[in-house]
Amino acid sequence: MDVLRDPAHIGMFEPQDLEVLKGVFTRLKATGTIDLDEARSRSLARSIITLYRHGVRDPDRLVDVLQVARP
Repeated sequence: MDVLRDPAHIGMFEPQDLEVLKGVFTRLKATGTIDLDEARSRSLARSIITLYRHGVRDPDRLVDVLQVARP
């Protein structure tokens, strides 16, 4: 079945997806408004991935949403 090989169906990302995810994480980290220890870094990464998987694909929108969502 081709569907099983499609990365969108098995939770994998294409290289361009990884670049977006990495860029968003880097931008949020660079703002300095979020204190990132290891646990918070993992939580932030999970939040970015979750939003991305739910269709928020614009990097600027991801940054905006996550800056508002975090203290």
